[in-house]
Amino acid sequence: MDGLKTVLAAISIITGLYFLLVVMRAYLLCFSAFRYRKKLLKQGTNEELLARKPFVSILIPTYNEENVVDRILRACTSLRYENYEVVVIDDSTDLTVEILRKWAKHPRVKVIHRDHREGWKGGALDEGLKHLDPRSEFVLVFDADFIPPEDIIERLLRRFLHDRIAAVQGYHLPILNAAENWVTRAARTILTWSYALEYPGRATLNGAPQLGGSVMMIRRDVLKRVGGFGTSITEDYDLSLRLYIHGYEVFYDEDVKVPCECPSSFRHFLRQTCRWIEGRVRGLRKHLCALLRSKSLSLVRKLDILLDGLSNLTAPMAVLWFTCDIISMALGMRLPSWLDLLNAPWPVHLAYTLLMLACLPVATMLALKREGEKRTARWIACFLLAMGAATLFYFRAYLKGALTESSYFYRTFKTGRILRLEESLGQPSVLRGGVKAPREGLLSLPMFGAWQKFFSYHSWFL
Repeated sequence: MDGLKTVLAAISIITGLYFLLVVMRAYLLCFSAFRYRKKLLKQGTNEELLARKPFVSILIPTYNEENVVDRILRACTSLRYENYEVVVIDDSTDLTVEILRKWAKHPRVKVIHRDHREGWKGGALDEGLKHLDPRSEFVLVFDADFIPPEDIIERLLRRFLHDRIAAVQGYHLPILNAAENWVTRAARTILTWSYALEYPGRATLNGAPQLGGSVMMIRRDVLKRVGGFGTSITEDYDLSLRLYIHGYEVFYDEDVKVPCECPSSFRHFLRQTCRWIEGRVRGLRKHLCALLRSKSLSLVRKLDILLDGLSNLTAPMAVLWFTCDIISMALGMRLPSWLDLLNAPWPVHLAYTLLMLACLPVATMLALKREGEKRTARWIACFLLAMGAATLFYFRAYLKGALTESSYFYRTFKTGRILRLEESLGQPSVLRGGVKAPREGLLSLPMFGAWQKFFSYHSWFL
């Protein structure tokens, strides 16, 4: 019994210290995120590059996207930048094939159809690289459910401030169907945590923000140098690590916001988030030695990548902590915490408990507030419910990433529903078939003039 109690006490102390580290990092990111705006303004823009108007290739990988493929292509063929092309790499087996056959007649659009899904999304993107215009210098990637504004290329190009910036990552704004149900609310909150809090916080601390898989522009020559997109189920994370290992940087611009969808069922939500965890764990395990040995990667960035990787342990640690507590209660044991080892008085224990319990609600509230959400209680409740329900699934995903070498890329189903675009940005709702007059704000860019085209079904070829 004494041996069991010692083991349980050790687990309790280790998990307690782990969660303390995660919580303190979250509070630090909250503080740093609110300082990012000032840093972003100081960094300036590269107007010389923009004046040169380099050729840009937009890559759109698609797999059974019949609900949204028309929308993304209407958006991408209506950009005001002149020197660009749109390359669609399609693995579809549904009506998407027929829709793209019509789009292939457009002078800006190339459609490449694969009869397999080899390499998943990364494999499709690497196939697209083989078909780029020879003049292409930058590659811009969009998932099919995004609606980019018409000045997206100019805004991303301006952030390539020097040659070591290999990629610029924009903000995923998951608002199109965010209020549909509790799952979409939870999914929106997770992405808002990442793009409104974690990414800017890490960038402020000179850390290593990663690529997000969409709204990312990358230098073509650098892509070739680091081996392309690769075949990981999280090709964006894998590419990010390879860029940092080679001494490059990823610039995060929170001002470049592009609306997108959230998974609308718990099954799709689970598949997407479990894929993220599994792929990130496998990717970090694969590149860890190279990251630690890299002489071109600063100590701060190495530490940032390691701490970010430790966040994937949250579900396993939560399961260990909960199991340990259940066993100790069943046996009538009282397990010491790390504060007990320091003989801390009860007010310290109380303050520590409050600090830990407040972390998730406070951090998610601040992230939502940064995105402009006025009422956050429902969003936070849905987020906490989803995290609790998904914990065991995330534990399994972590083990798969840590112990296996490959997996299946589950595609997240897109509904094409648009419930609201204003989402605290002071903008009008946009519905199929029409657009209300825009008000002032971020999304009242010239893209509103083109949205009437996007949601009309009278395209140039119909």
